[in-house]
Amino acid sequence: MLPFFRFSKSLLLLTAIFFASNLASEVKWETSVEEAFTKAKKEGKPIFIDVYADWCGYCKTLKKEIYPKKEVQAEFSNFVLLSLDGDRFPNLKKKYQVSGYPTLLFLDKNGSLTEKIAGMPDRKMVVRTLKLAFSKRDQENVLLSQASKDPENNLILLKLGEYYFEAREYQKAAEYFYKSFASEDPRTPENRHKALFNLGVSFYELKNWEKTVKTFSLYLDKFPTGSAQAAYYFRGAAYKSLGKKSEAESDLKKALELSSNPEEKKEIQDLLKSI
Repeated sequence: MLPFFRFSKSLLLLTAIFFASNLASEVKWETSVEEAFTKAKKEGKPIFIDVYADWCGYCKTLKKEIYPKKEVQAEFSNFVLLSLDGDRFPNLKKKYQVSGYPTLLFLDKNGSLTEKIAGMPDRKMVVRTLKLAFSKRDQENVLLSQASKDPENNLILLKLGEYYFEAREYQKAAEYFYKSFASEDPRTPENRHKALFNLGVSFYELKNWEKTVKTFSLYLDKFPTGSAQAAYYFRGAAYKSLGKKSEAESDLKKALELSSNPEEKKEIQDLLKSI
């Protein structure tokens, strides 16, 4: 019996080694943002994004020396992996405030940012952050649970709106932004300003121009010292889509006067020329 036991134990060990090796070989890197996000939603997995540049030496070190490590590969198997040249995705850089390379982004299954590493990490930091991000893979249910326990908490309602907005579920985002704005929660009244503005942006993304105009009109009335420049821009763009040229020109000119950003000014000027 002893020789057989030794054989069985060896076989078990070989099987485990083969499985670990096979696991590492199956780790796949996506290169399409759309496909990666679709896969994450379908499989219920969080997303890991390696944002690199071809000229970045540390980025190459990460890929050659850190990512192939067994313990990193084991954690990678819990994620949808996405590798992107940051210089080719300026919108992603802006959204997640990527200012250098490498930058590692950790998102939940709906694309909401949970963790971020800017700069060159070591193996232990990568593994530790992957584990932490995996524990936050279902932010949606966490927030919904918090909201069910404290339904008038306008900060939680605001966070739910922001969560769904990031996930591009703009109808759900609008619902929670409205709830946050309408809440009479006295703890954080400043959230009503943010919620109403974000409600207007959600209607803009939904191409509901009438509600966009109505919401930003209410915003400018209630919060005249708030983000007026952006409010005039969104309302002006909505007026343009409704074919109300004089109203659109008036709002966009106000937005142009209030703007100090050259890129924003050019965008507003281009929109004015198209009326």
